[in-house]
Amino acid sequence: MSSVEQLRTIDLTQSSVSVVWTQPRVQYESYGLVFTSQKDGSQVQAQVPGPLSSFRQTGLAPAQTYSITVTGATGDSRGAPSSTSFTTLPAPPSDLRVVKTSSSSAVIQWEPSPSAIDRYRLSVSPGDGTEGRGQDLTFDPGTSSAHITQLRAGLRYDITLVAESGQSHSAPLTTHATPGPEPPSDLRFSHVTDNSVTVSWTRPQSMVSGFKLTYTHTEEGEPVSVALDQGNSSIDLARLAPGSSYEVSVMSVLGLDESDEISKTLHTLPDPPTDLRAVNVSHAGALLLWRPSLTNVEKYTIVYGSGTGSEVRVSVSGNSAQKELSNLQPSTSYSVTISSERRGRESREDRTSFTTTSTSTLTTTESVSLGARNLRASHVTPRTAMLSWKPPSRPVIGYKLTYHTEGHKQEVSLGATVTQLNLTRLIPGEEYTAQLQTEGEEVLSTSFTTGSLRFPFPADCSEEQLNGLSVSGLVDIYPMGRKGAALSVWCDMDTDGGGWTVFQRRQDGSVDFFRSWREYVQGFGEPAGEFWLGLEALHNLTTRGSMMLRVDLRDRQDTVFAQYSTFEVSKRNYRLTVGGYSGTAGDSMSYHSGRIFTTKDRDPASFITRCAMSYRGGWWYKNCHEANLNGLYGTNSKHQGVIWMSWKGKETSIPFTEMKMRPTDYLPNTNNRA
Repeated sequence: MSSVEQLRTIDLTQSSVSVVWTQPRVQYESYGLVFTSQKDGSQVQAQVPGPLSSFRQTGLAPAQTYSITVTGATGDSRGAPSSTSFTTLPAPPSDLRVVKTSSSSAVIQWEPSPSAIDRYRLSVSPGDGTEGRGQDLTFDPGTSSAHITQLRAGLRYDITLVAESGQSHSAPLTTHATPGPEPPSDLRFSHVTDNSVTVSWTRPQSMVSGFKLTYTHTEEGEPVSVALDQGNSSIDLARLAPGSSYEVSVMSVLGLDESDEISKTLHTLPDPPTDLRAVNVSHAGALLLWRPSLTNVEKYTIVYGSGTGSEVRVSVSGNSAQKELSNLQPSTSYSVTISSERRGRESREDRTSFTTTSTSTLTTTESVSLGARNLRASHVTPRTAMLSWKPPSRPVIGYKLTYHTEGHKQEVSLGATVTQLNLTRLIPGEEYTAQLQTEGEEVLSTSFTTGSLRFPFPADCSEEQLNGLSVSGLVDIYPMGRKGAALSVWCDMDTDGGGWTVFQRRQDGSVDFFRSWREYVQGFGEPAGEFWLGLEALHNLTTRGSMMLRVDLRDRQDTVFAQYSTFEVSKRNYRLTVGGYSGTAGDSMSYHSGRIFTTKDRDPASFITRCAMSYRGGWWYKNCHEANLNGLYGTNSKHQGVIWMSWKGKETSIPFTEMKMRPTDYLPNTNNRA
């Protein structure tokens, strides 16, 4: 008996197939169909009535090859079998989606096909039917995302994804992507000053609904964004930091879509020195004073002259606030300009003018021939000056020297052989009058003006660093302002950019820290050695503004630190608030936050143990301590030593400790960063 003819498969899917054939001349009562998997040999059988010549089989496995055998039957007789083979389509990937677009690209993702496949094929074609702009991309079977590039802004693209196995492929997944708007171009800066700039760009030719500009200080790192409508192509930025770098970027916006950004680095100019003036003007010289730039600058450039072609250009250090001019012409008017420079960028100028005196003008000091004469001030700085004079022509017993400014007067007795005196601890920016007298002689007098400082009465070491001090050492600060008493402190200008006010140091055990309440309030020791600055000073310093704490620890060559972004000592019982740890020493200080300060003679909130007595120090004890930096120096037992538990435990007394503070928002001098 004959077999069926033209056996073939059509309408393949991942789980089904249609089998069709041409009936033979012999009319069969039925047809038997057997589907056999070539992967595992499993079979699926079906029976079809004789008049039919097709059958659709479902429930097949995806991406598998099957053989199909069709055999006709009449009664007990069987015809010759006919066979063919086919491969079901692979299962398609799923959840095709666009996750991000830019002006010229799109990122798409999908869930992988569960079938064993050879590759993914991604087709990208423009929705407007443009020829030659389509893309056909293939990806490895482990891929689940694609970055499509070289797209045109604002044009819709049709995206089709299939999984391929051999010559077959899955049912397609489709989606659409429209790249973001066209970006602006030609970002440029103009009218750059120390605190402002005009930012301009060229608008794209395609339609946009607006622009977004973002600028970020490269050191502080807090971005600021500004939204602009489509008609704008420039903006003036103000309140920038002088002598700083900013990353500026602009992107186009169309609805909720954003273009690629264009970016450029802006460098603001340093701010200029101000309040330039000439003092101590004579027939041949003058002293220039100015208020320093707020920025840390590398140098100041001074240009002075009496007319065209006579200009003299000099440079002085960026830490200077004065310059003495010499070899000037008498009775001559001079014009002076000064500018600052940082990283090759020069500020705008400040200017002043003065006229030298005549050589015929005699001062009171010059008219005295027999007594001391020529009292003069030189080497004047913001806080010091050198007074010198010529001795009298006859012997004297000694001198009485007084120097004063408004509200401040000092008197000094000097020996007969003294001809100069270095004055210190002067007030910046003040005019002083100095008088020198010997017995029976006229009083000689002169005046001078000390140089200006940004902070003439610095409240802490960070302000003194902004005044130009770059070397660690002793400094007078004024936590309570000009009318408050000066406080001698040690300024650390080296650690982490400097500006730290040190308030505790242990280094050799030379100072006893097992002290009374009164001593801990007032402070003890010397700031150049072992010392405690005093609780009242800590309160005054930490309540001026937000302060951070740093603790430096050292044991031979092993050094660590702990830093806290919050640090305050309140007035009542000098209660401690500390938190926001970072560093390498471990956090042993947060345990003590919220505790009051206690000493051996004052412990109003003691637990079962009187901690200050037991652990031999004054501290913000709890129950009792994880840090005890004011404990017994060199004691490695009974938890009584200089302790930082998270670093060395409670049985090791740390040889060197230093506690210091500076404002939380202070931008340190990166040139000094250690």
